[in-house]
Amino acid sequence: MDVKRRRIALSASTAVVVAGLAVGAAYVLEVPPFAGRGVIDSENVCASAGDPGRSVPALKDALPSKAKYSFEDRYNGKNVAEGGSSYNAYCFVRGDGDLLLSTRSRMVLAAPSKEWVAEALGEERTERSEEFEAGALGVVDLPSLKAAVLTPCSAPGTVVGGSYSISTVVHLRSHDGANDAKVKQRLVDLAVEAARFAHRDAKCDLPSGLPVEGPRVGADSG
Repeated sequence: MDVKRRRIALSASTAVVVAGLAVGAAYVLEVPPFAGRGVIDSENVCASAGDPGRSVPALKDALPSKAKYSFEDRYNGKNVAEGGSSYNAYCFVRGDGDLLLSTRSRMVLAAPSKEWVAEALGEERTERSEEFEAGALGVVDLPSLKAAVLTPCSAPGTVVGGSYSISTVVHLRSHDGANDAKVKQRLVDLAVEAARFAHRDAKCDLPSGLPVEGPRVGADSG
């Protein structure tokens, strides 16, 4: 083997050793792709996600594994006590910079629940959507990774314009292969808890109709 070939072989061997050391260091230091899962607890989740005792386990089961999570609450508009009908509450959950899940609760004019389902799930709604008992109506659609709850909020005459409800929609952007039945149940849990928070935070004067315990949904049949 001539000198040039020896140098090439030596360079290749050195590169392999360096790469191996880098991988080992990444594992020890827990940097991606070997980083441990980020923290999801009551100290950092959105307040608008509802009771942490229920929302935290649901988020842990539903969210894909990421090294770092961030949670952001946003609120705007006026609540019922302020004579308003523009209440909005948002929760954005990001992992390693990517949007993983969003929740939006907003006041809407009371309307037939079937019309609301089409609006809440949008064009992503599939034939596999499943209704459940919560508020005026709850619906979950596993293929689109959405769950929504409609809760009564204000009676006619309380706020100018008519009777209002709270529409809560949870949208999971992706999950990493978890059991579909569990993900569906967790979407329902998150929607119910977010709806419970919004109904209280918007100062609604009608009963929410939300169950004390989260409703159970059947295993996915698809």
